Amino acid sequence: MMNDTDMEELNPFKTILLATDGSEFSAGVEQVGMEMASQHQSQLYVLRLLLSEEGSDEASAEEQEAKIDLERVIHQSAERGISCTPLIQFCQEPSQGILSTIKDVGAQLVILGCRGRRGLAKLMVGDATTKVIDKAECSVLVVSRLVTSWNSGVLLALDSMEPDGDRAALAAFHLAQSAQVPLTILLVVDDDEVEDRENYQLLNRLVAMAKLKNLEVDSMVQSGEIDDVILEVARQRSADIIVCEPRDRSVIEKLFNTNKLIHLIGRARCPVMVVQGPES
Repeated sequence: MMNDTDMEELNPFKTILLATDGSEFSAGVEQVGMEMASQHQSQLYVLRLLLSEEGSDEASAEEQEAKIDLERVIHQSAERGISCTPLIQFCQEPSQGILSTIKDVGAQLVILGCRGRRGLAKLMVGDATTKVIDKAECSVLVVSRLVTSWNSGVLLALDSMEPDGDRAALAAFHLAQSAQVPLTILLVVDDDEVEDRENYQLLNRLVAMAKLKNLEVDSMVQSGEIDDVILEVARQRSADIIVCEPRDRSVIEKLFNTNKLIHLIGRARCPVMVVQGPES
């Protein structure tokens, strides 16, 4: 559990990796990446993956196209005063290219689209994005095609299986504070946990921390199927980003290579940030 000083000093978005393929599906991803970097004074890395065999004629043409496209992003970033570094990487498997770049640049957050040019989809979440969410050691923000930013509200969604929710809370506080929007803290529990005092102690602690940052915040405890509850509260509160933590998968889920968190992301009409990795 982080103390109040840690919550105040840490910037969970100090280094951002933005993965784009230059297509129309990446327009929202690019805009959100630049907006995040601007609001949080982040170092922004912009990655283009090339899947052709390095050294081939096709690869040379793709690399030239990527350089031109990255120049556009660099120019747009410079206009906003953002420190932006372009990256081009040849790889055979997109998720591996993204995961290796996360480690190379020390990214604290990677921003991806739901799907891209290649996309075999899993409930509208691309295969590469699904693998990055599953294996990345940093937080992952999945952005739909037309999203540019958020201006209505942030929903911090926790479940009773998480010990404290501090990492996700830190991210949600920064998002709400920088965008100057209300924050809702939702704790989803089993039916028999609705009256559990420890759950309310957790919420009261997080609400108190949020108020110390002068955030407009409210909280609630609800029972039910976790994804259904989160999506319904997001709709009711007009939240335009959901912040959550990864969930432990059951043996059956691992056996059949399924991830319920991917179902939430696929169903959500707004970006979803999965906050994971070390606390510092």
